[in-house]
Amino acid sequence: MQNPFLERKTYSIAYGIAWILIIGIHVSVLYFFSDQGLVDSLIDGVVFNTLFALLGLSLWYAVRYYDSSRGAILDTFLYHFGTAALALALWLGLGYLIMMYVIPDLSDYQVFLEKSMPWRAISGLFLYSLMVMVYYLYINQEDRKARISKEADLNLQVREAEIDRLKSQINPHFLFNSLNSIASLTLDRPKQAREMIIKLSSFLRSSLEYKENELTDLTSELDHIRQYLEIEKIRFGDKLMFKFEVPESCIDCRLPNMILQPLFENAIKHGVYESTEPVEILTKVTKKANHLILSISNDFDPDIPSRKGKGIGIQNVDNRMQLVYQSSNLLQFRKTANRYTAELIIPQK
Repeated sequence: MQNPFLERKTYSIAYGIAWILIIGIHVSVLYFFSDQGLVDSLIDGVVFNTLFALLGLSLWYAVRYYDSSRGAILDTFLYHFGTAALALALWLGLGYLIMMYVIPDLSDYQVFLEKSMPWRAISGLFLYSLMVMVYYLYINQEDRKARISKEADLNLQVREAEIDRLKSQINPHFLFNSLNSIASLTLDRPKQAREMIIKLSSFLRSSLEYKENELTDLTSELDHIRQYLEIEKIRFGDKLMFKFEVPESCIDCRLPNMILQPLFENAIKHGVYESTEPVEILTKVTKKANHLILSISNDFDPDIPSRKGKGIGIQNVDNRMQLVYQSSNLLQFRKTANRYTAELIIPQK
């Protein structure tokens, strides 16, 4: 970490302005309260304060590379007491020699300079304390920013890991169901079993490429869902029907990839499995303000008990939406006499 007054232009300007003000105060005090001439007062103020301004820049390294957190308060005090004594001795000695060289023939000033050393030492100690305090405040601020940034990065990594974990649950869950269906089809419909294996292979291959980015466009997501439904249609035949109502204004909207599949799995599980009649899964897409709204509804027979399950897929969708958008209630459900609707609300930037 470099000296902040040298690293940042705004800080350098502020540092220069501060010392110009200090020089003005110094010159005014000498001129009005010590009977020194304006020229002598100006030279004195410029020389001593310019030296301390340069010395103040070097004090950064004395603060930066001393780890006060490891030592006791007394150790820190002794360290800065010794550093201050050395700095003041160097400052006053150089200032005295320069002034003797610049104003050699003015004995009145030389007497004043020698008598003024005690109060110069006191003012120098005050300036040293002020500079050290500023440096410590800056270091604490930068350390705090670093901690916040590190915590934010860690939280982001945790969030991404959780999202990846949730996404990784989707394909195995679907694959388990598909393999069971293929096993059943091989007994009485081997041709359809073969077709299902081919479609399943293509679907899983595209899923591997599809999962590279967290967000995708609506067109790609719906294409992915159509692949999934085509696989399921081999199993259920005419009993499964599906329809999409997607306006052109929504096709480029963004949403988390593979977020819809668990909702369609849920519609098939609770609508198609137990039904003896054809069931249509209707997908409507609308856009209101800055939100994309996907409504997935299906018929169901209210007289047939709902299939039991852990609801992992639905919980998966809800958790991912909260992680991605940092908002709750983005997944909602409605149920009428014979219609079940899942509504997904996706914020758009």
